[in-house]
Amino acid sequence: MAESDPGARVGPDEDVALSPHLVRVDPGGAAADLGAQPRPWQGRGALDSALVFLARYREASIASVAILLVAYFQFRNSVFLSASELSVVLRDTGRIGLIAAGTVLVMITAEIDLSVGGTFALAPYLMILMNTSWGWSMWLTAPIAILVGVGVGLINGLISVRLRIPSLITTLGTFFLLSGLTVTIAHSQPIQIQTEEPFNLIFGENRFGPLDSLFSWHGLTGFTPIIWTLGIVVVLTIVLSRTAFGLHVISTGSNLLAAREIGVRTGRIKIVTFMILGGLAALAGLITAAESGSAAPDAGGSTLTRYAIAAAVIGGTALTGGSGTVIGGLIGAFVVACLNNGLVLLGAQATQSDIYLGVAIVVAMILNVQVDAVRLRRKV
Repeated sequence: MAESDPGARVGPDEDVALSPHLVRVDPGGAAADLGAQPRPWQGRGALDSALVFLARYREASIASVAILLVAYFQFRNSVFLSASELSVVLRDTGRIGLIAAGTVLVMITAEIDLSVGGTFALAPYLMILMNTSWGWSMWLTAPIAILVGVGVGLINGLISVRLRIPSLITTLGTFFLLSGLTVTIAHSQPIQIQTEEPFNLIFGENRFGPLDSLFSWHGLTGFTPIIWTLGIVVVLTIVLSRTAFGLHVISTGSNLLAAREIGVRTGRIKIVTFMILGGLAALAGLITAAESGSAAPDAGGSTLTRYAIAAAVIGGTALTGGSGTVIGGLIGAFVVACLNNGLVLLGAQATQSDIYLGVAIVVAMILNVQVDAVRLRRKV
């Protein structure tokens, strides 16, 4: 084979094999690298990097939003971070976050529960009614009321799983059933909770006054709901991330058929998550009744259900199942509570918070879809 002359001229449109790429010389004499990859758009690379970071730390984005919201409302009105206002925000966070924690579990299995508002109203009413009418101690009636919530979750799970009725329809019907039952039993009238210490104090009685120090015992009672919620969130986070049950919950929502193939009892897993959510909804109702001193038959309703689902979605839980964190749901509840209270503090109408909440849900869903795509592509 003849050796090529290094000094030989290369004619127009002739290809020369130069490792590692093929070079073409155009008529003007300029060489173009045909094998070189086009340079990626730098902005696209930065976006991918941000999405990879969010895929690894799903709570990071919503935590940043929460911090920005607090800074904005504090800048507009310095009262926002006062002890009294912060107590209101955190109490709302506790009530919404407690239900959102259970909602996250149900949504991870690719199901949904719209009946939590009905359970929230029924459980405390039954607790107080058994106490005032039958003379039973609330230390006894409270666990019974929570078990009623667990039973509601069991019914929802059995109907949805065993009878294969979509959980959206099942729990919607249960919500109307529970709401109508509570109003009928209560004759549309609220019922006052009896004083039985230390039960009232432990479960949410608020003794925090404007003259009390934030770090006093009375100051601590102003944050009882969020303390309960933080404890539940820690427990559920450990369960979801470090137990076989948590792994089965995630695998059930990620790939139902594959989970069944490896022996996961997916139906039982879904039923248990419904039961956990029902119990947490009942507990949230009890804490709210102890805090306010009464139970109203129309408490909770569809609004509380929507707030809990919104908190879970904003916190990174996918409606299609398979991903989500309890901590993210709690941060989402804090965002919802900040919007509701902060906008009112700035003079906006209470209904205007729904506008911002709707935008937050849509943005969160778009972000979740993009993050999930990155996780599948990069195996994050």
